[in-house]
Parts: sequence; structure tokens; C-alpha cells
Amino acid sequence: MNKRTAYLVGAILVLAAAYNLAFFMDWHKRPEIQIFCEKSRGAIMHGSESPNLIFHLVKSYPLTSIEVVEAEDARTNKYPHPLWHVLAEDKPVPTTSFAYGAAIHGMKPEIPTAMPEPLEVDTEYLLLVEAGKKIKGKLLFQLPF
Repeated sequence: MNKRTAYLVGAILVLAAAYNLAFFMDWHKRPEIQIFCEKSRGAIMHGSESPNLIFHLVKSYPLTSIEVVEAEDARTNKYPHPLWHVLAEDKPVPTTSFAYGAAIHGMKPEIPTAMPEPLEVDTEYLLLVEAGKKIKGKLLFQLPF
């Protein structure tokens, strides 16, 4: 085997290894926050009774942002209208669960006077959460009847 063939075989092995690392390993992907939702007893919000949605995180995260938007609005607009958006005040507090529209320790509304908008049945919503700049999570949900 001459030198040129050895270099060619070596280059092919290096490219094959890089391909496997890039497309078949998870090490380069950012961690994602796992979220699930449950319904509890109804609560009165803005004069109408709506189900109280509780969102649970699989483990505790110091959340820096929580936002709920309509899924269709998020699909068609770069900056969808937030129905509810809260941000961490100073230092994020580790959180494992929270209710839609409720006050969350260590967080405040993005717009101080903003109130969470009521959710409607048969509409898809998207919950977006962030813990810092790198760790994010999302959940597509619909109101239970």
C-alpha cells in the first residue's frame, strides 16, 4: 500500500467517524425540559370559570421565562402574541410545577400590568419555558372539557 492510499483510507475513516458522531450521538444537542400538564378544579379567571391547568417539570429548573401562545399564531408569526408571559426577577428560583396564570415565586409579568388571558376550549396552545439561554422546553396542549 502506498502513502497516497493510506492517506485516502485514513481520511475516509475520519469522515465516517465524524458522520457517526454528528448524526447518531446526542452529545451535541441541548438538553430539553420535559413538561406535562394536568387539570385541577375550575378557577374563576376574568369573570368566567376555566379549568386550572398545572404544568409539571420532570425535574427542578431555575426558570427564567414562561410563555403561553396560541399554537397557530406561533406557526404563522415570528413574534406571536403572548397570552401569559412571566420572567425571572433577579435570581431564578428552581421550580418543578406551576399553574397557568398564577403568581410564581421569583417571577413577574413581562408587562407589569398584564393579566393572563383566558384560554378557550378546542384551541391549541404552546407553552414555552426557558432556564437560562441554553435549556428550553415546550409543550403543545389543549384545554380539557
